[in-house]
Amino acid sequence: MLVGGNAVNLHSYFRTTFDVDLLIRETDSERWLSYFKQHGYAPFHRTANFIRLRFVANPAEALPVDLMLADAQTFATIQGESRRCDIGNGLSLAIPSALHLIAMKLHALRSPARFEHGIDLQDVKYLIKTAKIDTTSKEFTDIAERYATDAIRIRILRELGEESSS
Repeated sequence: MLVGGNAVNLHSYFRTTFDVDLLIRETDSERWLSYFKQHGYAPFHRTANFIRLRFVANPAEALPVDLMLADAQTFATIQGESRRCDIGNGLSLAIPSALHLIAMKLHALRSPARFEHGIDLQDVKYLIKTAKIDTTSKEFTDIAERYATDAIRIRILRELGEESSS
């Protein structure tokens, strides 16, 4: 499933992104690694939940690929609410719902480096606006309470309030 900046773009908020992020089942990670190795990629960073691949011959010739690993239940939940998007040349990919993308972005924002970078915060705000998400709804507040810090929740709501009153 396509996630990250490219999935955000397919939700009608366009921004530049410099990688391809895929959400995969952790049990499928070796199959995905094999596939990308056959296409000239190799892992260059790995954690328990994340694998970053780069094009070996010349990393500048192709975007890095990030594999986000999810357990089967999480993947099934996100996939169940995803939709298919045409990406051209007869290809379509599944992308998560705006709420699931927001949950992933809020989780990423727990990292101080990601928070300082600012892109994830902008993504959350624009996803809320373009998907017309009610920030007082139980669905949104449950996600915000589970994945965002108090400071991030307050900042998002404050900034959205300031934008709507301008």
